Amino acid sequence: MTKLKIAICAIWLFISIFTPITFAAFNDIGVGARPFGLGGAFVALADDGNAANYNPAGLGYIDDIRVSLTTAQRFKGRITYNYIGGVLPLGGAGSLGASIGILSEDSEIYQEQTIRLSYGRAFSQKFSFGVNLTSFGTSFDENNEFVKFNDYFVDTSASAFSLDVGVIAKPVTGLNIGLSAENLIPADVSISELEEDNIPINVRVGLAYNLAAIAENTQQESLREILKSGLGLIEIAFRDGDRHVRVGAEVWLNRSIGLRAGYALKSGVNSATTIALGGSAKISVSTALALQLDYAFQILSGDFEDNTTQRVSLNLIF
Repeated sequence: MTKLKIAICAIWLFISIFTPITFAAFNDIGVGARPFGLGGAFVALADDGNAANYNPAGLGYIDDIRVSLTTAQRFKGRITYNYIGGVLPLGGAGSLGASIGILSEDSEIYQEQTIRLSYGRAFSQKFSFGVNLTSFGTSFDENNEFVKFNDYFVDTSASAFSLDVGVIAKPVTGLNIGLSAENLIPADVSISELEEDNIPINVRVGLAYNLAAIAENTQQESLREILKSGLGLIEIAFRDGDRHVRVGAEVWLNRSIGLRAGYALKSGVNSATTIALGGSAKISVSTALALQLDYAFQILSGDFEDNTTQRVSLNLIF
């Protein structure tokens, strides 16, 4: 490796390890283009193949087999994230979920892997409970010269387990209240003896409201039909000294085309605002299979000004 490449690796590793504003292990970057298009406000809804990543209690209300695949690029392609997850309903016994997400960077020095096994059950139409068992793994390229000869690296890989729990309550028709707490068991993924690198606890609480109640009082017929499928969402999350406020809205123009928008404000140790726009196209392949393609585009400001992120998901519904 040339001296120039070594210098580039050194700069990247310094940013990765010592500057969490730019990048930190297992950041809450979100999963799925649909939640992404809602600004990340999904804890009270959690009703598709991405459910367990936001609130495992959502699995309890899913009646169809779901498979979700997502690909995303961040920081102008420097970071790539790929995800596949599925939900298997067990009838009255609840639903099982499993997923794997892999984050890598373009120099192929660093990689993160997240594996989740999930379970959710609705005990009535008013209440559901869920749990995730999560495995976190990080690895650095042990053949990279900067990694190989750097005393900071005691190991070039690390792994740890943690636990998430979540609930969803439906006290009145059209209203969901969601709460989830992630990473409740300390998970240290440090590769150095100099410091611990525990994945922070992430707490989300939010509301989702079906706009059908408003539609009943709307005089214009076309608007009334749109509002019948509309959702409004709001969420507050706390993670590692930061507070996140997220709001989102979704409407379906018909059974095939959906539109959504979201806004998020991050304050605390680091600050940023994001605006997200997204859409869906749903196609019925047969009586037993439907395909849904989701897309989301996000504009970031604050510490990430002038950066944009795109996300594409393919969902299979059986």
